[in-house]
Amino acid sequence: MSTPPTSSCPTFISPLATKLAQFLAQKHAMGYRYRVEGYALRELDCFLNTHLSPEDPLITLEIVHGYLARRGTESESNRAHRLTLMREVCRFLRLEDARTVVPDGRFLRIVRRKFVPRVLSRDEGKRFLQASIKLPRGKTSPVRDVVLGTALRLLYLAGLRAGELLRLTYADVDLDAALLHIRHSKFDKSRVVPIAPDLVQQLLHCRTLASLHFGSCLPPQPFFPSPRGGGPYSINALREAFHQTLKTAGIERTSGNRHIRLHDLRHSFAVLRLLLWCEQNVDLGAKLPLLATYLGHVGLASSQRYLQLTQDLMGEITRRHQARFGY
Repeated sequence: MSTPPTSSCPTFISPLATKLAQFLAQKHAMGYRYRVEGYALRELDCFLNTHLSPEDPLITLEIVHGYLARRGTESESNRAHRLTLMREVCRFLRLEDARTVVPDGRFLRIVRRKFVPRVLSRDEGKRFLQASIKLPRGKTSPVRDVVLGTALRLLYLAGLRAGELLRLTYADVDLDAALLHIRHSKFDKSRVVPIAPDLVQQLLHCRTLASLHFGSCLPPQPFFPSPRGGGPYSINALREAFHQTLKTAGIERTSGNRHIRLHDLRHSFAVLRLLLWCEQNVDLGAKLPLLATYLGHVGLASSQRYLQLTQDLMGEITRRHQARFGY
């Protein structure tokens, strides 16, 4: 059985070290993993250590300006991330010291661009699935093609997050009941994900080959083992296999100004599910809460970010409206 992930607790050194540790602990208590943000928080701590007064460690407007100043040729997205972190920290500190400056969300005209995911069309999805079984074998692992190919199919057909997939153990994959047990995911939420019979057969094939190559499949061992067999594949290895599959499928990694990411398979799953429901003429109002639950979202608002109007979906919505309002 999977255990809750443990978050590393960085050691802070600035005059606000105690407050930053309390801030991080609060985020963890609220269910945020705060892993990447934890590294950024440590970097902020180093900055504060050289800019704050030990006698009166107060974050002033000058301190905020210095921390958010452009660094070389860095992107606006990086500055926007630092602004978000600084705002969160300052809001926390202001609860005890009203003198703390809290920068505005558009401070220094830093604006985070809204990211638009690259969703696979239905034709691209078919080609992607066909290409996922044509991955080359690894030099150190003769089952790399099956293991990573199955992993990519699962991402696209079950809408899992990459981290959720890589943390799956043999105990989490119940092929008899066709269920995946996703444990301690985002916001420390757990859920049960039903999967289709064809996915069950693919996972069974993957498990059989892995057991033949690595030996017994004990419950706590990763379902998608790395070439050494001791742990799961890394996110970088999974991403490399994703790029190889795109190339084999003839899908450009860049379309217009959008670069397709591994996480866009989850977006593609959500849009494909909506398209299939439209074709079945079901009540979308009744189905969308099911999609939110399946994806592990806290509410419909989170799922709406995954649903965008694609060419496939536009055609189906037009058909539905013509059938109802033909005049």
